[in-house]
Amino acid sequence: MKAILKASGAASAALMVGLAVMGRVWLQPGDFGIFDAHFGGYSVDAARLYLAALKQAGRTELYLGVFRVLDTVLPILLSFTLAGVIWTQARGMPKVVRGVVALTPCVYLWLDLSENAAVAHLLRFGPQVSAGAILQASAYTVAKWICLTLAMLLAVWAWRLAPKEERKT
Repeated sequence: MKAILKASGAASAALMVGLAVMGRVWLQPGDFGIFDAHFGGYSVDAARLYLAALKQAGRTELYLGVFRVLDTVLPILLSFTLAGVIWTQARGMPKVVRGVVALTPCVYLWLDLSENAAVAHLLRFGPQVSAGAILQASAYTVAKWICLTLAMLLAVWAWRLAPKEERKT
């Protein structure tokens, strides 16, 4: 299990770096940057300006294509890694508690995939998309980052602070 978690963790890190570079180099026609990168969300006006600039630069297909595929694989791998770390490292905790805590990355996964669907909707409709759709996508972005932070803190807790079972000799 350790080798699988290390491999999925390394793949998650590589994908995160790859998406950050792709977003910065190809999907940032102005100062706004990709939707995923806005930890505090984004305004309706800023999102509409970005959508217009993205469309003019002809990059909407890239955002909905290879970027979206990689941005779907990343949260799946990352959630698996974090849940696995929590489950394997919090061995001294009751299994029910360990299981509930290990589900936190699944909430992050649901929020990230929901954000991806909301952003795809924005990209398909472009700058004319409704303000409600933009605000919903923004809310998913903020919630995703909060939940990911919590899941990462819980993984660190499980790794460093959770009681471990005694090894039987």
